[in-house]
Amino acid sequence: MKPTAPRDWRRIHHSPIFWIGVVMCLVAITIYVLSDDLSWRPGAR
Repeated sequence: MKPTAPRDWRRIHHSPIFWIGVVMCLVAITIYVLSDDLSWRPGAR
């Protein structure tokens, strides 16, 4: 049996699962910023 080559992690950006994760992170960041509940804003109580 021929051994398989180790996985090349440099090509992860070709995976659709990676891009789904990137889009979900960007959506979460956008929702947080647009929710007007920014914890870093001074004097927001």
